[in-house]
Amino acid sequence: MVRLSRRTLLASLGASLTLPASAAPGSGGEIVFATWGGTEIKNLTRAFATPFQNAGGPTIVFDGTGPTEGAIRNMVDSGDVGWDVCDADGYSAIRLGRTGALSAIDYSIVDRNLIEPPFAFDHGVGGYTYAYVLAYDTELYKEQPPQNWGDFWDVKRFPGKRGLWRWMNGGFEAAMLSAGATRNKVYPIDLTVVMDRLKQLKPHLQTWESGAQSKQMLVDRVVGMSCIWHSRAVQLAAETNGRIGWTWADGILYPGVWVVPKNNPAGSQAFKFIASMQEAQRQVNFTGLQGVGPCNPNATQAMPASLKSLDPTQPENRAQLVTVDSTWWADNYDLAMKRFQDLLNQA
Repeated sequence: MVRLSRRTLLASLGASLTLPASAAPGSGGEIVFATWGGTEIKNLTRAFATPFQNAGGPTIVFDGTGPTEGAIRNMVDSGDVGWDVCDADGYSAIRLGRTGALSAIDYSIVDRNLIEPPFAFDHGVGGYTYAYVLAYDTELYKEQPPQNWGDFWDVKRFPGKRGLWRWMNGGFEAAMLSAGATRNKVYPIDLTVVMDRLKQLKPHLQTWESGAQSKQMLVDRVVGMSCIWHSRAVQLAAETNGRIGWTWADGILYPGVWVVPKNNPAGSQAFKFIASMQEAQRQVNFTGLQGVGPCNPNATQAMPASLKSLDPTQPENRAQLVTVDSTWWADNYDLAMKRFQDLLNQA
């Protein structure tokens, strides 16, 4: 089964923003950074690539065509590796590491102490954080706004359509919480419980496939509330002058992870670049540009007051969140995906 990252659908946009256009991936003298395109490339350049190059590091070449699990595996299996660093999910780092498609992280170069502990993987380095959160239309629920995932599932007290990501993450944890699981008891996810909850919600369910679509569905009132990435919720609240509200309560914290394909052309230079991206101020800068949180605890501490409200790693925000169990997802992704897609495809 093809594994679709949360950012896969941005890849087609990223191809047009690949920089520099004249450089061929793996052509030597550079580090090729495979990412998901869009404005992310500009923000990664400003926060990480330019400072690294200015300090004497190799040129960073971006490839925005999307480093899916399948693309990384195929590249390594063919022996024609063109990427040095890739933006992946935590569970993808585990899955790809198991297949031998990734190099083990060289923690003599990368400082494990500068990574949030759950997100320092054998084959991946946590680089940033984001959360799935409950966003809702404040005008639709003016008298009584929803507070939690129990309210999300309560279509009698809170009528209207619901939005969930078609590729599962966030929604499955929300289903467990709606069924009464406490934050520290969400994992292991009980697929029987989750599928029963999703079956109940299905008549009211609309799925989204990209961050832009998740926003538009709320703006156009296709859904009254939705489980979306917190970075999009922040944008929505600002763009709608507060018409769309959201809460950290029972959100689910996920990492964005840097991985290195086996036999990458730049060799250990990839780990030196990753180490440079751990610098606290650079991660703070990326928070300001991309709207995601850092993965370095020192960056959490250094976060300016103006950015704390959108940083999921701030203690007051983190205390409200479930932290993803990336190993559970690595072990169960394919089965969970099959069961969810089967449910969505049922008449």
